[in-house]
Amino acid sequence: MFRLGLCVAAVFVLASAGRADPLQYVPDSVQIVGKVDSPRKLIEAFTTLEAAKEARELAPIKQVFDSTIARRFFQMLGHVERELGVKWPDLLDQIAGNGIAAGGHFGDGKPAILVMEGKDEKQVEKAFHLAIEIIGDELQRQGSPLRPKREMKDGAEIVFFGDGLLAARNGSTVLVSTKAEFLESALRVAAARTPGSIRHKKALADAEKLLPKNPLAVLWIDFASVKKDQATQDFFANTRKDFLQTLVVGSTIDCLRRSEFVAAGLYQEKTGLRFALRLPAGRSEFPPDFAFHVPPEKGKPGSLPLLEPPGVVASQSIYLDIGYYWKHRDTLMPDEMRKQLDDGIKNLEKFLPGNTKFGELLGLWGPYHRGVVLNHDTMPYKTVPSVRFPAFGYATTMHDPKFGSGVDSIIRSAGFVASLQFGLKQSELVHDDVKIVAYRFPEGKPLADDPDNIRYNFEFCFAQVDDQFVAASTIEACKKVIGEVRRTAKRPASPAVWRGKLFAAGGSKLLYDLPDPLITDAILTGGLSIDEARKQVDAIGEWIKKLGTVHIEIDETEKTYKFDIVWTK
Repeated sequence: MFRLGLCVAAVFVLASAGRADPLQYVPDSVQIVGKVDSPRKLIEAFTTLEAAKEARELAPIKQVFDSTIARRFFQMLGHVERELGVKWPDLLDQIAGNGIAAGGHFGDGKPAILVMEGKDEKQVEKAFHLAIEIIGDELQRQGSPLRPKREMKDGAEIVFFGDGLLAARNGSTVLVSTKAEFLESALRVAAARTPGSIRHKKALADAEKLLPKNPLAVLWIDFASVKKDQATQDFFANTRKDFLQTLVVGSTIDCLRRSEFVAAGLYQEKTGLRFALRLPAGRSEFPPDFAFHVPPEKGKPGSLPLLEPPGVVASQSIYLDIGYYWKHRDTLMPDEMRKQLDDGIKNLEKFLPGNTKFGELLGLWGPYHRGVVLNHDTMPYKTVPSVRFPAFGYATTMHDPKFGSGVDSIIRSAGFVASLQFGLKQSELVHDDVKIVAYRFPEGKPLADDPDNIRYNFEFCFAQVDDQFVAASTIEACKKVIGEVRRTAKRPASPAVWRGKLFAAGGSKLLYDLPDPLITDAILTGGLSIDEARKQVDAIGEWIKKLGTVHIEIDETEKTYKFDIVWTK
């Protein structure tokens, strides 16, 4: 049946065309719609990438292309090219050059449709009949009693492939559907050019206005209909009661709750690719208690510049006013959960030094947070742990400098307790006029709970840098974060409330630090020698190093929610 599926897929790819917009055939009752204006351009956006070309030389990818399924697919593609007399890039233009659209509904057994528009009606007709012939031969080869059945209806050629799949050709347009009634409805809607087509739906037009221009592909979801489902209503109701979800993704969920549609697009840019998602709802209608997710004053930045020290693997910068959240916990948290939290903090404060009030410290915590994961230049101990972790650092603003002194007291008290149990040694040093307080594990002293020496990845430390508090997993990382906090102090901030960035060069170094599991897997799955496996892992690492960066951003403007992922070569 999988081979039959390949043949059915051939119908999808090798038959289409005619009208200027395939969405004209999609009934407006669908809940989800996808569209590709130029299938060839979409495919070439990926196949022409240097990263894609180089990936084909990697051993795991070669294995995929050498598989039985892949060989059979390329054999079938070669057969189609010979029969139609055109290589696949030009053939795709001829039979799907005016676009491909698909529409459907959420839920099992609901109707769906695929519409393909071509530029050459004669070639579309040949491709359509050839696909039917291939599917018929495959059914016979598998011993299936099913055979494609054809009939003409209202000038369209309709072919039935069995229960749940049929196709039709109307000039240079090909349609594939899971329900006969749905396909017939699509033909009627397009023939009459009535408002019954999704193309005439206002919400779709509004979505297209929100997205950037010239997409490779777009996706639209009728979220107004999705919100009528009881499960969706329960999700929104329960989420609003959960203070952790409200804290982490409350603003995103609120924008989604107020949106009539979800729109997304894929784009080719000079330096790479962009995925953009848009919701027609923004911060202007946030409840007052959501001020901890976005700056309450206009003109205030949404996030500070990213920390990007040498060896960086990943970095993020967010706005989350924990101090505001704590001060307004009476309205943000359910009564029972708020009481549990208050009781827990009161118990914690019994073990804190002096009159330290942990709750008061939360109220002084600032709204701007930055975190970074980075590779070690040198490991913090002579003893090398069995599993090596990258270093990490954190920097936060403070509503009041008392936050830094309060956290200092708490950490010193915790460090004293840990010194009794684990033998931690406290030390202080000065870097760039900043005092760093650090805690190190003693070497040469076995620890029963850590036979693999994982603790030797860490020498926890903290510092106060100007108006910010910094913590890190190693002294080396702390020094780098201090430098980055000062380097970025005068750089422009961003209106986006959440930004993250992944660095392929830094990520590839993790492979070199943790090669053994990958080498073992290559030996077991590929039957390679140790040297061959090591070369294979090294080749993957070199390929990853060249992949550039991935930048993720959330911007909640007054009227629009924007989520973007940008890959830069």
